[in-house]
Amino acid sequence: MSAIVQNSFQQDYIVLIVDDNATNLGVAADHFREHGFRIMTATNGELGLKRAKLGHPDIILLDVMMPDIDGFETCRRLKADSATQDIPVIFMTALANVEDKVKGFEVGGVDYITKPFQHEEVLARVTTHLRIRDLAHSLQSANQELTELTQSLQKANADKDKFFSIVAHDLKGPFMPLLGNLEFLIEMAETSPPLETKKMGESAYLSAKNVYNLLENLLQWARLEQGRMEHQPVIFNLRLIAEQVIDLLEANAVAKGLVLQNNVPPGVLVYADENMLSTVVRNLTSNALKFTSRGGQVTISSQMPAVMSQKTDSLLPTSYSLVEVSVTDTGVGVSQTDAAKLFKIEVHHSTIGTAKEKGTGLGLIICKEMVEKNGGQIWVESEVGKGTAVKFTVPLVDFGLPMSNFGLGEQSEIGHQPSATENLVPPPPEEIAILSQLTMVGDMHGLAERANYLKQLGEPYIPFANKLRALARGFEEEEILALISQTA
Repeated sequence: MSAIVQNSFQQDYIVLIVDDNATNLGVAADHFREHGFRIMTATNGELGLKRAKLGHPDIILLDVMMPDIDGFETCRRLKADSATQDIPVIFMTALANVEDKVKGFEVGGVDYITKPFQHEEVLARVTTHLRIRDLAHSLQSANQELTELTQSLQKANADKDKFFSIVAHDLKGPFMPLLGNLEFLIEMAETSPPLETKKMGESAYLSAKNVYNLLENLLQWARLEQGRMEHQPVIFNLRLIAEQVIDLLEANAVAKGLVLQNNVPPGVLVYADENMLSTVVRNLTSNALKFTSRGGQVTISSQMPAVMSQKTDSLLPTSYSLVEVSVTDTGVGVSQTDAAKLFKIEVHHSTIGTAKEKGTGLGLIICKEMVEKNGGQIWVESEVGKGTAVKFTVPLVDFGLPMSNFGLGEQSEIGHQPSATENLVPPPPEEIAILSQLTMVGDMHGLAERANYLKQLGEPYIPFANKLRALARGFEEEEILALISQTA
């Protein structure tokens, strides 16, 4: 039976053993280690709670009779903490009465082993509960995947329906005035005055431009949805992007009698896909111009919010500052009800501009996806009749953070050198860090093995390694911590 269990469980499972008796702890740890398990240990309930939360063991063997807090209270606290409540707990005790067994199950234990116990029995119970836990996790994972797949399919269907709706309705609509204008233009070419012909030509041009804008947005949105638009973040100056957009749209602003200005401070460096960010600022500014009446103003600006993002992304640091960019107008504004529809593909919301400009309803949706792809968020602040501010965040190159976070190489400082105590030569700083980590999770076997490794580094480290090994074999955690802290 032992061989079968060993062959079935060579999967690097972690067992946390909590027992105030160092002898029992050492025997149990050695037995499980022989069968391929990784071992964490704790000599009391409080330490067991910390180890469980820090090391995330797969199962816990918990002694009932311990000083300070007993096994029942330890288990109760484990089950009250969301970080540890799903870890199966098996009680180990010399108590054999029914009341104690019932109490163990009531506080959340999954099994109960009475001392003195047979190691083969303990091993069999542990492997059984690990299999049960794995099956439960697999079922939970499968249900989660099914839920996510269902939601993804529902979204895909909604997006597809919206796409075809736009193609069938919005794309067809602009062609009617275009075809009509071109038909009239052909008839007017020989009989109408040049001025009327010119006006008809301008009308046909605007219709064709609307069709082109819609097609461009549809294709851009489709590329985003299919993941075919590559995200290539670089560091660039945000003010220069704003200047380029203003140069591009200045003629539109002048034609409507609007003031278009850039209030982005010089030297604001951001980390994002430059083409995407340029598209976002351009779309938002174009929208602002469209919904602002003659004599109004549109402003591109930025400010530093008190925000630190913790979102993890393969192309972004796990912790980075954000800069808030806004495009603000003094236009018609939008109600809160309509503002909630602006970023939803399933809700078609398109409004005529102050000069009868037509929109596609896709511009802000594309902006939202591009902003989120670059690690930011986008939202609208508006009041009917007073204007609108569309704001979004983008990662800021913060020189207070390590530049390696942004792929620019590392800035490092050499730490202070440890000093020797008790005539012991301390190991190098990187080894001290490893020893600290092993001690934190109660891996005494790992500490003993590391002590053997330290001996190989050179003769000066042998006294330190010998003392460390002796302390680890005796589960003397406080002494190990003192030894490491004195030499760190």
